[in-house]
Amino acid sequence: MMEHEIMREIIQEFFKKTLTLRLFWLSTAVILLFILPLFISTAYISLISEMLIMALAGCALNLMMGYTGMVSFGPAGLYAVGAYTTALLLKKTGIPFAATMVAGPIMAGLVGAVVGWFCVRRTAVYFALLTLAFAQIIWTIFFEWYDFTGGDDGTVGFRKPELLLSINSSYYFILLIVIICLILLWIIVNSPFGKTLQAIRENPVRTEFIGVNVKRYQLYAFIISSLFLGAAGSLFAVFSGSVFPDYAHWIKSTDMIVICLLGGMYNFLGPVIGSAVYIFLSKLISGYTMYWMLFLGIIVVFLVLFMRNGIAGFISHKIAPLIQENKETEK
Repeated sequence: MMEHEIMREIIQEFFKKTLTLRLFWLSTAVILLFILPLFISTAYISLISEMLIMALAGCALNLMMGYTGMVSFGPAGLYAVGAYTTALLLKKTGIPFAATMVAGPIMAGLVGAVVGWFCVRRTAVYFALLTLAFAQIIWTIFFEWYDFTGGDDGTVGFRKPELLLSINSSYYFILLIVIICLILLWIIVNSPFGKTLQAIRENPVRTEFIGVNVKRYQLYAFIISSLFLGAAGSLFAVFSGSVFPDYAHWIKSTDMIVICLLGGMYNFLGPVIGSAVYIFLSKLISGYTMYWMLFLGIIVVFLVLFMRNGIAGFISHKIAPLIQENKETEK
């Protein structure tokens, strides 16, 4: 009995220290993000803004892929719904800016509810193909509906609040919204609902057997993921000042999937790391060669093969224990 008590205290102390350390590093990262514009050029601020938006999109997709086990090939379709909704409302109506930012995620969530209702009735590869098919339908609508969306010319020239006209103010707006969204996602994945999603990922048959309506939970996960994908799309619309059908294309979906795989699907902050690495490498390599996609692909394949749990998983399972071991040795 005494041994069990001692073991429990050791485990509690370990998790307490781990949580404190994580909060310290997260707080440090957030503070650095807030003061960065004071030290870097506007070009780098724009780059980090794009990283933040894609990090949100990656975390939204990861709720579906990493936490629920549903591999989607069509997240870009829902991302584009959010972007187009905000852009079209800003261009064609006079409703307040804040309302357009809320409308984007809501519309993406509604579309996600319809798409998800069909998709969750299939599993594995059939689910993935259905999501891809629906995303291409969305892309076709945006591409062909020239009178409303602008077709392949996109939706451009929509109004933006004066407060967001500068790069710095736009960056802080994006940073604030992304932090709020990530906190909400963290609460969701660590709630009983999130734990149920993880149980479904591990063994849907057994989870169904104990009384959980698996399809319903998968649909809820799909809708929530769609909401946050729409939020990321709305942010990018405001950030870039233009929206194009390619936002819904399967290539954009591939970017999001790679971000999740690269960072680590089973780590909440994996897509954040994946977004930073993927976008940085994209910009860096494209500045040196027109064949940048070839070299980027080779690097990504190498990282995924040798870091099967992603960069975040590699850090937590390989690097962190080594650091801890060195500290204990020094003591």
